[in-house]
Amino acid sequence: MMLIRPFVVTDTALLSCNIPETDYTAFNLATTYGLGDRVRVIGANVHRVYESLQAGNVGHDPAASPTWWLEVGPTNRWKLFDSSVTSQATNPDSIDVTLHPTGRIDSLALLNLAAQSVRVIMTDAVDGVVYDKTFSLVSDSGVHDWYAYFYEPIDRRSDLVIYDMPPYHAPTIQVIVSDPGFTVAVGAMVLGFKKIIGGTQYGVRVGIQDYSVKKRDDFGNYTVLERAFNKNATFTLFVDANFVDQLHALLASYRATPIVYAGTDIYSSTVIYGFYKDFSITIAYPTESICTLEIEGLT
Repeated sequence: MMLIRPFVVTDTALLSCNIPETDYTAFNLATTYGLGDRVRVIGANVHRVYESLQAGNVGHDPAASPTWWLEVGPTNRWKLFDSSVTSQATNPDSIDVTLHPTGRIDSLALLNLAAQSVRVIMTDAVDGVVYDKTFSLVSDSGVHDWYAYFYEPIDRRSDLVIYDMPPYHAPTIQVIVSDPGFTVAVGAMVLGFKKIIGGTQYGVRVGIQDYSVKKRDDFGNYTVLERAFNKNATFTLFVDANFVDQLHALLASYRATPIVYAGTDIYSSTVIYGFYKDFSITIAYPTESICTLEIEGLT
């Protein structure tokens, strides 16, 4: 089991991004907005979209007027870094982002992807380019014979976690997500520093919690309103006895912070960006202890 402790992306850290921040017109205090009109508000580390709740809406600051404005969410560009996996940043052909984190970075998670390939370039101020790899998102999951190889539709991975970046401090990292001729989408981009906390044991349970509404009438017909879902999992880990106290303190420190939990690199379904719902550590043996983690992902 590995954790990716995330770096918080700010205006200063985001050096460039090819997604234009022109979702809606910029808010103007002197403009009269109608019911349902949307505006964007951009400031220092503020990149939000608001929707007018009333007609004749003039002179009301969206951030300070909840009876006049509804906060819809981040702008398209900043959906990459919000606390949601379902909300996707989109752009034709590619999403090209360059970041300059201030801490040590050796891992990258891209979640809820719709693309053909991902290229990651890490550059150090002294050593130059220290990492440059391109990853195909074509998935071989479910291809177990020649018939499936030739005739099943081509699937693509929706999650990509990269663990092998060299642990440089404050590097410049360029991430290029590509699919020429199509719209590229990314639900979450998480840079961070990994931490191995134990060995994941067989018996992992993975699933989802669906928030869609399904109503059946008197004749058995269904009306479905599709909504978001989140991933969840329960892990059992063997933990070195010397690491028990540190693990207890580490998990306590992230009780209200979403991080990436990766059970194993064999199954992408064990990669969850979210919170632990519960954890317990059983000091079972002289050299090893048993940790149980129940993880609930972000929608």
